[in-house]
Amino acid sequence: MGVIGLFILVVYVLWALFPSVFAPHNPSWRLFVGNDPSTRLTLQQSQQFPHPPAFGDPGFIPLGTNSTGHGVFSLLVYAAKDALYIGFAAGILSSLVGVPLGLISGFYGNTWIDETIQRIVDVMYGMPFLPFLIVLVSIRGVSQTNIILGIAITSWLNNCILIRGETLSLKERAYVESARVAGASDTRIVFRHILPNVIPLAFVFLAQDAAGAIIAQASLAYLGLGDFTNNSWGIMIQNVKSKGYVFDAPWWLIPPGLAITSIAAAFYFIGFSVEDLANPQE
Repeated sequence: MGVIGLFILVVYVLWALFPSVFAPHNPSWRLFVGNDPSTRLTLQQSQQFPHPPAFGDPGFIPLGTNSTGHGVFSLLVYAAKDALYIGFAAGILSSLVGVPLGLISGFYGNTWIDETIQRIVDVMYGMPFLPFLIVLVSIRGVSQTNIILGIAITSWLNNCILIRGETLSLKERAYVESARVAGASDTRIVFRHILPNVIPLAFVFLAQDAAGAIIAQASLAYLGLGDFTNNSWGIMIQNVKSKGYVFDAPWWLIPPGLAITSIAAAFYFIGFSVEDLANPQE
């Protein structure tokens, strides 16, 4: 699974880094709008949209065009950058918050420090994920930054709880006791002796948070709360719904849906494989 996930992720990373190499047109290109008569459809042809991709269409347009004449495959390729940016940014931010808090909470287990952190986690768990994102984005405005912050604010909780549990176990190990007897400070014990042993688990949750962030961003876009100044797979799906072509033109809906599903699956596959390698079961 890890190899499959890595292969899928590499494909999308290449799309994000070199979109012009893989996409036959840029996102603003339109089949039937332009000054060159050879790139324009006749009135009769333009009135036939939506229609399935056909070899007789002017130009090379894999997956056909949408209702505005933009190439579906080109939009799909250029949207990979937005998905990966949101996924990695939200995943890294949630790890930067959840992992240190989990380490501190676990190391000082059953103290006021642990109780304070866990009560904050309990309160945050009381807020439903998607409604909280909708309210936050509605108040602060629709932008990539606000979407990433909203996802990170609610996604660090699982990191904190499970890293805390792992830390509670690790701090009882003999090497931690030896470091304490040798005079190592709490900070050195936590970040020098315990942190390296929880990094594989933290990476698993980083991958899961990245997948969840991509799905959450697509959900917000589908509900009309996406950043429409940027091209994304969620906005491609939202455009199909808003124009009423969900059942009339499924070839507009299926490609971005498969892209969201496959990249989320890739992150999960990689995360689970890393966990298997770090914690092999007998």
